[in-house]
Amino acid sequence: MLTLEDLVFPAPEVCQSILEERLKDVLEQGRVLSKNPEAEEALHDVRVAVRRARVWFKRCNTCVDIPRKARRGLSSFARESSPVRDLEVQESWLAGVPARAEQKPGWQALRERLAEEHAQRRAALMQTLPEALEGAQRALDQMRIAKGADDEPFGSWMSEHWMDAAEAYLSAVHHLPEGLHPLRLVGKQLRYMLEPLADALGAADTLRQLRQGQDAMGRMNDVAVLASAFPAHASILLARQHEEAIRFALEMGVAPRWTTPSTWSGLRAVSQALIDEETEALAALHGWRLSTGDALAEALPRIGVQLAGSAAFDGFGNPV
Repeated sequence: MLTLEDLVFPAPEVCQSILEERLKDVLEQGRVLSKNPEAEEALHDVRVAVRRARVWFKRCNTCVDIPRKARRGLSSFARESSPVRDLEVQESWLAGVPARAEQKPGWQALRERLAEEHAQRRAALMQTLPEALEGAQRALDQMRIAKGADDEPFGSWMSEHWMDAAEAYLSAVHHLPEGLHPLRLVGKQLRYMLEPLADALGAADTLRQLRQGQDAMGRMNDVAVLASAFPAHASILLARQHEEAIRFALEMGVAPRWTTPSTWSGLRAVSQALIDEETEALAALHGWRLSTGDALAEALPRIGVQLAGSAAFDGFGNPV
């Protein structure tokens, strides 16, 4: 965590220090996952650590040089981790969908299909972990302050980055649910930029509100991802059952009869549950915006002003 004193130091030095902490966290969480590859909590912690590091990579790219090969290792892990995380959420949501006896065949078939795809995706992700940890170590060992980097105080440097992101966030939040995915990305950037500074700036409430927004937008995104994937899953399950029925009929020497597959009722029930989930997620998103919109509209610019003003004072409030 940073203090107000840190805000007056040159931006490249503070950026390098932040990146060091972020990379150490990636390595620490990665070692935990390597020792226990099946632990879902450990995988989640690595994903979050990698996201935090990559946000700061992008913010600090004019201040700190990081080997491209090191970046690639973390990028591969981040890219492979997204579908794994999506499938985890889908499996968890589906497990909570109630199903009557006649709906169980379709419900269970869909669960098994998601579990199968999840296992395959997770195995592919774990293969990228050594490269990601190697990249994190390489970045930690080889990153250097960029030649010609401006030595402006970190506070004023950070203020410019913060205000750009805050402006994009506040202008887009009024148009929800349109533009949801870009807004989620900007929200993550604001959240991860604020985390090291929240205590020093007295911004714990703002950090909490940003997290709540990420949760609400994430729920909407999860619904959209599942709604996009569900038709293909359902089609495969229905076609598979029709194929089995036709094959059995031909083996028995009779023409097949077209009947409703036993999975249909469950898949239809899941479709309705998905529609209901979207309605609830949209209501939660609007509820978050109504409850926190004004507070964020005031707090985000204020934090930018705090950061800019801190560059003119030391940690004791004295001019520098």
